[in-house]
Amino acid sequence: MEEDKKLYSEFLIGDKNAFNTLISKYRKNVIYFITRFVKSIDEAEDIFQDVVLYILENDKIYNSKYSFKSYLYTIARSKALNYIDKNKLPNTNLEELENTSEQNNLLEEIILSNERKIKIQKVISSLKPEYQLVIYLTQIEGLTYKETARIIGKTEKQIKNSTYNAKKTLKKLLMKERVIEMKHNKFIRLISWIIVIAMITSGAVVATKIIKDKVNNAKLSAGFSGRIGNIPGNKVWVGTFDIAWNEFINYLGSPIEFENSTSELASNLNKQSFTKDMLNENSYYIEQGPVSPKLKEEIEKNLKEKFGVSSDVLDDINWNTSNNEYLIYSMLNKTFTFKTPFLELGKKPFGNSKNEVKYFGLDCSTIEDTFEQVTALFYNSDTDFAVKIDTVEGEEVILYRTNQITNFQDTYKEVEEKTSVYSGKKSMVREKDELKIPFIKVNATINYDELCNKPIKNTNGAYLLSAVQNVNFSLTNFGGNLSSEAYVGCYMSASLEEPRYFNFTDTFVLYLKEKDKNKPYFALLVDNTDVLLEK
Repeated sequence: MEEDKKLYSEFLIGDKNAFNTLISKYRKNVIYFITRFVKSIDEAEDIFQDVVLYILENDKIYNSKYSFKSYLYTIARSKALNYIDKNKLPNTNLEELENTSEQNNLLEEIILSNERKIKIQKVISSLKPEYQLVIYLTQIEGLTYKETARIIGKTEKQIKNSTYNAKKTLKKLLMKERVIEMKHNKFIRLISWIIVIAMITSGAVVATKIIKDKVNNAKLSAGFSGRIGNIPGNKVWVGTFDIAWNEFINYLGSPIEFENSTSELASNLNKQSFTKDMLNENSYYIEQGPVSPKLKEEIEKNLKEKFGVSSDVLDDINWNTSNNEYLIYSMLNKTFTFKTPFLELGKKPFGNSKNEVKYFGLDCSTIEDTFEQVTALFYNSDTDFAVKIDTVEGEEVILYRTNQITNFQDTYKEVEEKTSVYSGKKSMVREKDELKIPFIKVNATINYDELCNKPIKNTNGAYLLSAVQNVNFSLTNFGGNLSSEAYVGCYMSASLEEPRYFNFTDTFVLYLKEKDKNKPYFALLVDNTDVLLEK
């Protein structure tokens, strides 16, 4: 609350970024709150823009004695009801909406209360995987029973039954946890919105784990500089496996080469073209050690503490092995938010495909703040251009339109070179410029089998048992999420596995020497306790 007041005060004295930060903080929650009234995300986004404009035009009205959050929701509710009244929306009963204050209060409390959200997430995670999956696909993604049945591999009738049983079970658990105390009919109307709000306001990638292995819609590239080739299909690279590989190099003390064969993939990874130093340490996590249940517990505990997430891959590992096995694990986790949400632009074809996909972007009705977060890096033709979108967290989303792709590294160099020589207008121009970006969702996993079961040079018989990486990525008009895990599992010979003890607990000599000089300028022999501190 104090942070909000400070941001609003800074906005009043002319700091536009402070206002953008404040609005961005609540926009997702408010838009989904508005959707409770108008039932359409497009309409909710339009109403949200009206809310923002109202606050800008009436900046002196807000009374800082009260929370800005409550003020924002009050305006949002009022604007939503005005919109319904003005447009006389079909099947909308204003009296019913006004009379369901109990439901509205519950929704608002869920939005504002971390305690309720934590309880809901706990309840949802306790459901069996099948129930989690059908709730996610039917309630969050809005898929039909038929579409859901095709994804899961069951009949439409089975999906209907599972969804009914999942809702019934969820209701009992929510009531048991004292999240809701409502009659059945009111609960049924609320359940979808409870789940949506609880998931979205958690800031996590929604239900990524429960759809594991159901979708693998892109091909993972192991190296940033590796060849993409002419094989059709979406490609994706993320530096998570590079991080794990680099740690393996450090562990062995030298690049990984195989005894009786060569590997182009290993050679590219050995170049260490991507390292953890290129990331903020808050966005990645690394752990390593002998394979054991204790190591798994440590990784899971640290993932929860650092990112608030669980792993998609740890359960696939045999942790009870008695062999000399060693594991190096890494995770990269990022969430980025556009300073102002883009408008949804409906469905249109992509490329030569007849299938229509969802787009977001800019048009003449978009508010000015949305234009200002987009920079035109260059525009050479309608098939050769690039833009950059700024985010609240400081991440930059760069999109480059091209058909000529050799590898990700060289293609990014092209963007830099074309940007450096471009002399055209960098800002986006209302009434003239157009921007369309498709919604993106990537789920991919790869086992790098070509690196496994080959003796590693200079290791007395060590070899890789597993080399795995996954990536879950989404891009919407609000921003995006990226979560990726990788691990290298290896068999180590006993000689490499033996620990080394650098404990100066007996006679030793200490030297001091200037860097790059041949001889020390100080020496000390320590062979008794006379010069050692006891306290």
